Amino acid sequence: QKIRDQLPSWIDQERSWAVATLKIALPSLYQTLCFEDAALWRTYYNNSMCEQEFPSILAKKVSLFQQILVVQALRPDRLQSAMALFACKTLGLKEVSPLPLNLKRLYKETLEIEPILIIISPGADPSQELQELANAERSGECYHQVAMGQGQADLAIQMLKECARNGDWLCLKNLHLVVSWLPVLEKELNTLQPKDTFRLWLTAEVHPNFTPILLQSSLKITYESPPGLKKNLMRTYESWTPEQISKKDNIHRAHALFSLAWFHAACQERRNFIPQGWTKFYEFSLSDLRAGYNIIDRLFDGAKDVQWEFVHGLLENAIYGGRIDNYFDLRVLQSYLKQFFNSSVIDVFNQRNKKSIFPYSVSLPQSCSILVGLSCCH
Repeated sequence: QKIRDQLPSWIDQERSWAVATLKIALPSLYQTLCFEDAALWRTYYNNSMCEQEFPSILAKKVSLFQQILVVQALRPDRLQSAMALFACKTLGLKEVSPLPLNLKRLYKETLEIEPILIIISPGADPSQELQELANAERSGECYHQVAMGQGQADLAIQMLKECARNGDWLCLKNLHLVVSWLPVLEKELNTLQPKDTFRLWLTAEVHPNFTPILLQSSLKITYESPPGLKKNLMRTYESWTPEQISKKDNIHRAHALFSLAWFHAACQERRNFIPQGWTKFYEFSLSDLRAGYNIIDRLFDGAKDVQWEFVHGLLENAIYGGRIDNYFDLRVLQSYLKQFFNSSVIDVFNQRNKKSIFPYSVSLPQSCSILVGLSCCH
């Protein structure tokens, strides 16, 4: 109580100790901040994005790092955003997080002599996406894959030599299962003289005994869901072609796909908040999103009356819900399905004057253009 009495009255009781610590540790900074000016600081304190609205009258007197200390003391819920803003301003970056992984963009940076090692999480499998990339960039027949395991070593070496000679693509999956064989693979790679169209894709989970030489000689990327809803949505829309979005020029279909992308992002983002989001980590992947897309595609293929119960049932029992083994998690999924996939949401006239499940800053695309869809993600 004695500490509390020494601080301005506008500071909440729960933040009084943090502010008092700041006062004791950095008295000159505390004096510069003029916390006694309640009108100045109450506006800052109640701002939902306070880290971006530091009092202008003090901005030149307080360094960017000192502003982080203020956020830590007053609004620790905004500390991560404040640190990201500090990094951007200090390093001259537009944003801290990298762009979502885009294999098509990555492919343009690859070389035939450098393997591409995709580090995956348990249950993830980028091979289908690689197949689609091969279909788009090359003939689908040029793509080959081998799932590594017992008895597959000879086949892998044979396919490696053939693909290098013919300029095809080869994907060796799950190398973490055969770490003792990797020195053999390294030796073969050193003797290859591949065509310039050859690409070697490798997938592996993190393994402590993975050979360091192969790691050093490979282009390494991680295959995981992007952080945050926004980047997740952008990755989904970048993975869809304009033809996929604008098929039959059906605006209701475009709305349904946007809802699917948002639903998928929400399911993946909740994994960052275990056990509040989900009780455990569920491997919701691009294969689930792809299956959901196929359902939406069939749903709007010639049918006048959309049967949303059909979507709910398949997504709940066969796709996303098929990975869930907890009753309470399943209830969350059921609630999401009812919210995101119904006639009141997937509606061309769903404007801002109607109650929406999406944040106020997000609007449903008003055309079938993929560019419009991407703009909604911003």
